[in-house]
Amino acid sequence: MEAGAITARTVVTVLLATWPRRLLLGGLLLIPVIVGALGGFGSTEPRSFEASAGEDIDLGPLTMRPLAFFVSDETRRSGLDYVDGAQAWLGIVVEVENTTESPISLTFAGPASDAIEPQLPQGVLLSTLSVAAEAVRVADGTSGTAALPGVRTQVALLWPVSDAAAVPEVLDAVMTESLWMFGPMSNEERWMSLGDTWHVALPRTELPATMFEPEDDL
Repeated sequence: MEAGAITARTVVTVLLATWPRRLLLGGLLLIPVIVGALGGFGSTEPRSFEASAGEDIDLGPLTMRPLAFFVSDETRRSGLDYVDGAQAWLGIVVEVENTTESPISLTFAGPASDAIEPQLPQGVLLSTLSVAAEAVRVADGTSGTAALPGVRTQVALLWPVSDAAAVPEVLDAVMTESLWMFGPMSNEERWMSLGDTWHVALPRTELPATMFEPEDDL
């Protein structure tokens, strides 16, 4: 990108972060004028980056730090019974911080539900959506579905898998940049994917002790 140029992605991000949401529709009409004055549109092609486990990634509405993963059938045991063919949970441990002003669901099945998505052979991940089926706070084993504004929380995102042995010792995962915005037509908050992705290789770890569920508790 030439010096002085600005991308459409950058302009939209700034507008959504600094303007009242309900003025967004009118503000978008000014984008061509603003961008033209600043040097024109740069490339809007999605970009791909390499990330490391333990690195903070700014995904837009969330800052996410992917840490590690585990495979276990010793947590949320009853939940596995509701998924046909499920043998265990694949859990990705992340630290998340909601950078918006409203709670965000980590299991929200929308266009940004692939905020982080495990990469596994076809048929191993038993889900029609890339979004995690459950989210659990690592600190105390309670539900961590909602990420609260300004609160940094370590959670385990859970996906049911058909074959625990098919999950490799190092798990590849993909994170996607998105926006959490007010839709004037739908009159509600919704996701808008920006397309940039980060690829990370996660090491295997043990099931957090706070999430262990003895069979006798069933």
